[in-house]
Amino acid sequence: MSDQSPGGADYPNSKRTPDGYPEAMAEEFGSDDPGRSRWPFMVALGFVVLLIAVIAGVALIDPPAERLSDSAQVQHTVNDAFTARNSLNYEQYRDAHCEADRQAADFPTDAEFADENRKARDEHGQIVIPDMAVEMQGDVAAVQVNWHREDTPDEKQTTDLTVIRQGDEWKVCNA
Repeated sequence: MSDQSPGGADYPNSKRTPDGYPEAMAEEFGSDDPGRSRWPFMVALGFVVLLIAVIAGVALIDPPAERLSDSAQVQHTVNDAFTARNSLNYEQYRDAHCEADRQAADFPTDAEFADENRKARDEHGQIVIPDMAVEMQGDVAAVQVNWHREDTPDEKQTTDLTVIRQGDEWKVCNA
């Protein structure tokens, strides 16, 4: 067995640290004190936790959905009504319309809605909305929706809709 100390020939007759290592080696590789090396990690972890708490707090106090402008909320409502036609989702279609529309005699039933939209979708593809124009007037918006079917892009159509604020939500309401 060798009687060489840690560091071997590179650190002959050098002063030793309390851990028994040559001082030159301790300076080169750092201290073995586990408490000292833990602090930067703990500070960084505390900062990350604080940052996550701030982001979560902002999201709870002011949810992203409530930050949308009225015009953007109207566009989402119109998009929901047309998307429901593509996916044959009657509940989504009903939810996008105001109570007066839903109570109207000509509002489609679930079966009528599915039959009419399935046929059009299967023959000409899904509805594509390249753009819509929204004019806001208080709690009423006039929306001009420019749309076409996926398989017939040259057959552009325009639909004029009225969208009203009902409580905290916007609803398509042509009644």
